[in-house]
Amino acid sequence: MPTLVALIALGVLVLVHELAHLLAARAVGARAVLFSFGLGLPLYSVRAAGQRWVLGAVPWGGWLRLEGENPYQPATGVQEVTFSELSPTRRALVFIAGPVASLLLGFLLLSALHAGGTHVPVPMTVGVVEAGSEASRAALRPGDVIENVDGVPVHGWTALTRALDAHAGEQVTLGFRRGNTSLQRMVQPTRDAHGRGRIGIGQAYVFTREPLPHAFQAGLRHSLQLLRQTAAWAADLFHGPDGSGQPGAAAQLLRRLAAIESLDGVTRALAAASLALGFLYLLPLPALDGGRLLLMAWESFRKRPLDVRVQTALQLLSLLLAVLAVGWVAFNEVRQALAAAGAG
Repeated sequence: MPTLVALIALGVLVLVHELAHLLAARAVGARAVLFSFGLGLPLYSVRAAGQRWVLGAVPWGGWLRLEGENPYQPATGVQEVTFSELSPTRRALVFIAGPVASLLLGFLLLSALHAGGTHVPVPMTVGVVEAGSEASRAALRPGDVIENVDGVPVHGWTALTRALDAHAGEQVTLGFRRGNTSLQRMVQPTRDAHGRGRIGIGQAYVFTREPLPHAFQAGLRHSLQLLRQTAAWAADLFHGPDGSGQPGAAAQLLRRLAAIESLDGVTRALAAASLALGFLYLLPLPALDGGRLLLMAWESFRKRPLDVRVQTALQLLSLLLAVLAVGWVAFNEVRQALAAAGAG
C-alpha cells in the first residue's frame, strides 16, 4: 500500500475513533462544543445540531471538544451540567467509546474478510522451500510440520522465526513431522537482506470461506492474535539495536505496509491498524483514554476529583514521555540504518 494511502487510511481510523467519543458524549448528556474533521486551522465551519462543525486545514483524523472538558476554558453557560460535572461512570463511558470503536472496527473487518474468503495459515506447516536454501539442503519438503528447534517446542510460526533468528550462524536441530514419521535435520540459519535468521521456508496457506457465525469466531481469534502481536511490537519499539544489523520494528512495519497490494492485504492492514489504535489508546498514560479511565477510577474510589493542577502535571509528564519514546524509537531506527549501511 503506498505510504500516502496508508496515511489517509490511518486518518480515517482516527476519525472513527473520535466520532465514537462524540456519539457516546451525546448519549450520556454531554454537549460537544466543537468537532473538527481534520487538524490545524479551520477552513470552514458551520453550526448544526447544537454544536460547531469544522473542516481543518490538514485533512487527517479529527478531534472533539466537550463543554467543560478543559477546566481552564470557561463554560459557555448553554449546558447546566458540564462534562467535568458528570458522574465518573458517564465520563468513563465517553473515554472508553473511542478505543472500543477501534477494536470493534478491526474485529468486523477481519470477520468480513473471513466471511468473504481469505487465505489462512496451516499451523506450523511448510508451504514453500526455496531452491538452494538451507532448508532445501536439509531435504525439507512442503507439507512437513515443524515441531521443535533444538528440542524446544515451537507453537507458532512467529515463535519458529524468532528461534531461528536467535540461532543465526549456529547449527541447530530442527524437529519436524512428515506424515506419521518424526524426523530431525541439522540446519544453520543465515541472515537475510534484512539481517534476520532464515533457512528458506515459508508457511503453507489455504483459501477458506467461513459461514457468518464461524466468520465472527475466526475474526475474534484473528483479532486476539493481532493484539498479542501489537503488544509484542510495542515492547520491541523500545529495544535498542543488538549489533546484528536487524532493522527496528517501525522500519519493518513501514516496509510491510508499502508492500501491500491486494484487497485482502489492505483489509488485513486496516484491521491491524484499527486494533493497534484501540490498544494504544488504552495504555495508562494520562493524555490517552486509558489514563483518563484510571483517573475516573481514582475519582470513584476517593469520592472526589483529582486536583486540576495534578491532572495537568500528569498530562504534561505523559506528553514528555511520549516525545521521549518517539525520540528513542527514531534514534534506534537511525542507528540501525547506519549499522546496516556500515555492514554493507
